Amino acid sequence: MRSGKDTEAILQTIPGPLTLYPSRRKWILMLLGCGVFDAIGIEMVADAAPWGWFGLIFFGLCTIIAAVMLLPGAASLELDRDGFQATTLFRRHRTRWQDVTGFEPVSIPPSMQKMVAYDDVNAAGRPLANLSVAIAGRNSALPDTYGLSAAGLARVMTQWREQALASRPGA
Repeated sequence: MRSGKDTEAILQTIPGPLTLYPSRRKWILMLLGCGVFDAIGIEMVADAAPWGWFGLIFFGLCTIIAAVMLLPGAASLELDRDGFQATTLFRRHRTRWQDVTGFEPVSIPPSMQKMVAYDDVNAAGRPLANLSVAIAGRNSALPDTYGLSAAGLARVMTQWREQALASRPGA
């Protein structure tokens, strides 16, 4: 996790563009951990344990995802004057600053993983957005914290949005 000094350095790059990347260490640990559970699943299948296939398939998929997330270009967060683009598993989603509000760190049960949630006017009313509101209090969330704390990333996103919108003509 990066320090507060890194957050300050990032804030100095406004209006950007700037690209942040997820922690490679986190994804390497995820890959190794899932690999261990894959091995346990293989052993369970060999012993004819009823839950062996479930574990093998689930953690096998998790292993594949972790491996893909380590590939160049698989994940990033790009910030610029107009908005941000989150890339996960090579899929890109572009969001304009004027369409979002309320970046805040939230804890997602049951793991209490910290992430940054926000409201996106384009997501309002969608089934997954309604589920997100029920879980996190906001209709959208960033898929990673990109090496920052959730609070630090929420601060970066909030200030970047404020400065981007303030610099627009007629603002």
